Amino acid sequence: MASALERLQDIPGLRQLAMLVALAAAVAVGVGAYFWAQKPEYLPLYSGLADKDAANVVDALRAAGVDFRIDAASGAISVVEPALHEARMKLAAQGLPEQSRLGLEFIEKDQGFGVSQFVENARYQHALENELARTIAQLKPVRDARVHLAVPKPSAFARGRDAASASVLVELQPGRPLESEQVAAVVHLVASSIPDLAPERVSVVDQTGRLLTDADPDSDNAVAAAQFAQQRRLEAAYVQRVQELLEPLVGRGRVSAQVAVDMDFTVVEEAKESFTPDPAKVRSEQVAEATGAANAPPQGVPGATSNTPPGTGATPASSIAAGAVAPNSTKSATRNFELDRSVSHTRQPPGRVRRVNVAVIVDTVPTVEAGADGKPGKTVEQALTADQLKQVEALVRQAVGFDEKRGDGVSVVNASFARVADVGADEATPWWRQPVLRDVARLGVGAAIVLLLVFTVLRPTLRALVGPARSPAADEPVIVDADVIDSSPALPPATANGWEDRLRLAKAAVGQDPKKVAQVVKNWVANDA
Repeated sequence: MASALERLQDIPGLRQLAMLVALAAAVAVGVGAYFWAQKPEYLPLYSGLADKDAANVVDALRAAGVDFRIDAASGAISVVEPALHEARMKLAAQGLPEQSRLGLEFIEKDQGFGVSQFVENARYQHALENELARTIAQLKPVRDARVHLAVPKPSAFARGRDAASASVLVELQPGRPLESEQVAAVVHLVASSIPDLAPERVSVVDQTGRLLTDADPDSDNAVAAAQFAQQRRLEAAYVQRVQELLEPLVGRGRVSAQVAVDMDFTVVEEAKESFTPDPAKVRSEQVAEATGAANAPPQGVPGATSNTPPGTGATPASSIAAGAVAPNSTKSATRNFELDRSVSHTRQPPGRVRRVNVAVIVDTVPTVEAGADGKPGKTVEQALTADQLKQVEALVRQAVGFDEKRGDGVSVVNASFARVADVGADEATPWWRQPVLRDVARLGVGAAIVLLLVFTVLRPTLRALVGPARSPAADEPVIVDADVIDSSPALPPATANGWEDRLRLAKAAVGQDPKKVAQVVKNWVANDA
């Protein structure tokens, strides 16, 4: 095999062809390295899109003049790194990518001949699920949504009927949680769209598998969670008040406040009935008075005289003398008095604030010192004075509604904050991961490959191809071996007939010592190889 290669190398045309091929390959590798160094990096814009959404995105990118690529294997759409965020914003402005799920449009398609009632109901339910999912996905924190409905089939032969239920899976945007009010809105949206679906039978789950709805909102755990959330919202509101009030004075990021609120969630009901101590007022009065003789036994002489009424045949004196008594009188009164009466029923709402404790740390204020020549000097951190701390404390008290009777507490401390640069130094991107360094390294690697090819392949090949041809008559003697030259007669000078003289001497040397001549030829072959 080695001898065959040596024989191939001895062919002058083949050697030149190999040099040309090596030269072409080196040029191709160099050009490829150059374009590789200049080529920008492509990052995926969207992946896993449906065909319709991918087609809309591609059309929008072409209309906007954004360079893009489509992966043949996965169908992912990639754009150059500098234009990644700009392309996403342009697509978002056009509402792309859209969800290619078909809602009620699915019903408008040709259903075909002989479709059963079951298939029609299934298609309608599927279209309704997609419509609800598209509606829920319109919420800002929601990236995508899926809805599953369990609607029992009505039957005339069944006395009872199962209740409908629904499950909603929401994929939230990064860093955008779904608030409790938004979860309740999703639940009522789904419940209002399905007949006979109670809100309690709607479940909402996020992409992490966390249940966002409460199965029993009146349970102890649900009530405790609601109370804790209310307390945290009130504390956050107090903290925001303090920061918005002090940051204009000391600077943004130079105030740190924490508020602890003690709340009472006890429900108190009170019923009260009271009477005013004003003098009694007569509402109604009834008086009865009667006059008549006393109940005395009959007296006097029986006869006509005693039966005669007074004033008839007898004088009053005679009547008194006869033993009659004076008449008797009676009097009675009934009075009703009006009394003032007050009845009250009080129910204290839960979540009353019992105590508020506020802790505030204020950073030192940067102050520019005056220079020697009147120009601004260096900036130094200066602590707040005692009067300034009292002013800050007074502002904090007003912001949180300080009540000394309630036992509230406010503490304000002035201290120097750790600089943001010092805190985030360890979390900064390493220098070897910087995008600029990566681009420079790509250019450097490409330049190194090109230079290596030039000095190792192109330069020797061009020198061998473009250099002067090797002529025995002009460059070197026919016999170069030292022993042969020593044993051969002196060579004549290079003249017009020098080649014939050299050839004659070479023939003479072959006749004198053939072994040495053969050795010289072998050395020539080895040197050419």
